[in-house]
Parts: sequence; C-alpha cells; structure tokens
Amino acid sequence: MGRVRVLALSSAVALCAVVGLSGCGSSQSNSSESSGVTKITLWHGFTEKDGQVVQKIANEFNDSQKKYRIDVEKNPWNVINDKLMSGLSAGNGPDMLAYQADLAKGYIDQGAFQSTDDYYSDSANESRLYRKNVVNDGMVSGKHYGVPMGHAPYSVYFNKKLFEQAGIGPDQYPKSWDELVALAQRLTIDQDSDGKPEQYGIALADKDSGYIPTFLQADKTDLVVKGKAALNSKEALQTLTYWRDNVYAKKLSPTNISLTDAQTLFVSGKAAMFFIGPWVVQTAKDKGIETGTFEFPAGPKAKVTQAASLYWYVTSQAKDGSAKKRGVYQFMRFFNAKKQQILWATQANYPPNRTDVTSEDLQANPLIAQITPYMDNAKLLLGSVPSGFADVQSELNALGPKISASTGDISPILEASNTKIQSLINQ
Repeated sequence: MGRVRVLALSSAVALCAVVGLSGCGSSQSNSSESSGVTKITLWHGFTEKDGQVVQKIANEFNDSQKKYRIDVEKNPWNVINDKLMSGLSAGNGPDMLAYQADLAKGYIDQGAFQSTDDYYSDSANESRLYRKNVVNDGMVSGKHYGVPMGHAPYSVYFNKKLFEQAGIGPDQYPKSWDELVALAQRLTIDQDSDGKPEQYGIALADKDSGYIPTFLQADKTDLVVKGKAALNSKEALQTLTYWRDNVYAKKLSPTNISLTDAQTLFVSGKAAMFFIGPWVVQTAKDKGIETGTFEFPAGPKAKVTQAASLYWYVTSQAKDGSAKKRGVYQFMRFFNAKKQQILWATQANYPPNRTDVTSEDLQANPLIAQITPYMDNAKLLLGSVPSGFADVQSELNALGPKISASTGDISPILEASNTKIQSLINQ
C-alpha cells in the first residue's frame, strides 16, 4: 500500500483516504448507459503491487461481460478529503471507492456513501462466506455500508538473523504480554551501558499510538465504551501503565518515535521486533533484512490485534435502481469471488475476505497463509469512536509520548486526554 502506515496507520497508522480527479460527469454517465455499456468510476490509492492487482481484477471483470466497464482512477490517498465531496457535488466523483472504515463514518453522515443492506440481502453475492468480524466492522448504526476490500492484521515481525543469534526458535515465540516483554528484554543490547541500546528489543511507535485501543481491548475495555471516552477507567490506567513500565521505562523501545522512525530502526537491524502489518516484509527485504512473524500475544483478558482495513463503498453518484449501482454491486461480487480473492491474497498480500479460501489455496504466498488466521482477532483502530476520527487519532498520537516519558501515576495524563477525546466526540 505504499505506506509505513498510511493505514497510519498512518500506521499509520491510518489509511487516510482516496482521491478524485475529473471523472465521468452526469451527462457522460447518462450517455454511457444509453449506449449499452455503463461506465463505473472507481477510486483507490494503492501505489504498489496491490494497485496493480486491483487493476488486473478490474480488467478481468471488464473482459468477463459487456454490460459494465470499470474505469480505475489511482490517486494519492491523502487527497480524497479535498476532492471527494466536491467531485460528487459536480457529478464527476467516483461511483465506488476503497476507503478506511473509521473515516467513512463522516461521509456516511453527509449522505456521500450509501447503505449496502441490499447487497448483503442478495444471496448471489455469497456474503455469508465473508469474514463475519470484517462484515460487522463495516456496519454503522446497525446498517451495512462497507463491503470487504482489503484487510490485514498487525502482528509482530522480527529480524530472523537477530533471533537466530539469540537462539530463539518458534517454541519460544511469546503467547502473553509478559512473555513478549521478556523476549524484548532478552533482545535489547546496551553494550556500553550508557542507557542508549545499540539494539532495541522492539520498536513501538509512541508518536503513532494506534496500538492504544488494541491494548485496551485486550483488557476487555476500549477507547470509547457506550459512546463515552474511557481512558479514565481503571483498566486503561492499569494497561497503559504496564506498557510504560515494562517497555519504555526499561528502554526496550526508544521513546518519541513515529511509525516511520520505528520502521527505520527495524529495517536497519537496530530493532529486533516491530508491531506492524505485512507490507513491512518487502521494505525489510529491500534493506537485506529477512523477517519472520508471530501473532500478537494475548493480553490479560483477550487476544486482540489491530486491523488495517479498507472497504468498498458505493457513493451517492450511483443512484438507487441505476445501472451504475447494479454494476458496482456486480464488481463487488466479482472482486470477492473465490478465484479473485485467491489472486488478491497471493499477489497483493492481503488475507482473503472469504472463509472458504484454504491454506492450500494460498500456498503460493506462505506469509499470507500464515497470518490469515490472525484476522479472527483483528479489530478496527478506531472502531469504537462514533465521530471525530482524525482528531481523536491526533490526540492518541500526542498522548503516546506523554505516557512513555512519564514517571509515577499517569492518571492526570489520561484524565486530560479523556476529556479532550470526549469533547471531540461531542462536537
């Protein structure tokens, strides 16, 4: 996806958005429908192999029938917020697009994205075979909006050479937070005892704090609970103090680092482990680092990891009952058919959206075959947040360094951040 985490994730940790150029205007759309071939404009921001696979699937769809033609427009993710609404207002925006679920809620509120309840009610679309947690994460206020597109679980990626040098094999991969901390401590090396390790056990980006909701969920709470910010809960205090005391205070990870900084440490061999999505594998390989991975260990009450998640959305430009909307649904069905999902998974490095794709189907891509089961425990970064997603993410990113640099009781820090997050939700 061309990111350290534009899913930040940016990751970053956040996947931000998609964009628009000039597409088919309303008069062009009408003429295309009347001529017998309905043109459908699709926007996405994939810039690497994943973008090539989207285009390949679109080409296959176009060749498979003569009623619809998908016109793919690839643009930088961070431009969508400037262009989407104006494009839709002018009739030259997308008919469908790939977009991050958290941020999509704002466009749903504005009427830019349509409900897809009727897609899910049509058994021909085989949505019963889609991953249930992924489908549910695409719902808003009890209604379907997102149709699964690209999802990837975060896991712990490690430097195989450093693990081998330390004598760490698969039987020692951690199953709990305590075991992960112990492993990071074993892999942290401060040769001259100056307090600045030459090798960190793990790179945990406190300035891109998408991990905070994940850690809270592993203690059976969340950033927001029943519409109320919950950073002032006893579980949040306990959980975030744990990570401050056991990782940052022990200097197992540097502090005040962004996701880009953390990735640079990892791919330069200066951090043994990194909590991130599968796109880091190729980046590390380009730097001569061979990676392995294991599922993020279980917390005190649950096993949870972060999901980098995108969905297909139908915009207001594809009117109900129109040939455009029928064509959008046809493409969504085609994209999520078993054959195309095997292609998507093995070539674009995303776990398949269907549960009937087997490990044998994925044998051409052992990494994806390995991490696909991790999707069962993956949750959206800001799935509990009802509004103000970008601002809430910014507040989390500001909170991370405050926690990592703190000593003593962090209750005042959490209370102040909790108040701010609640005000953002209320706006």
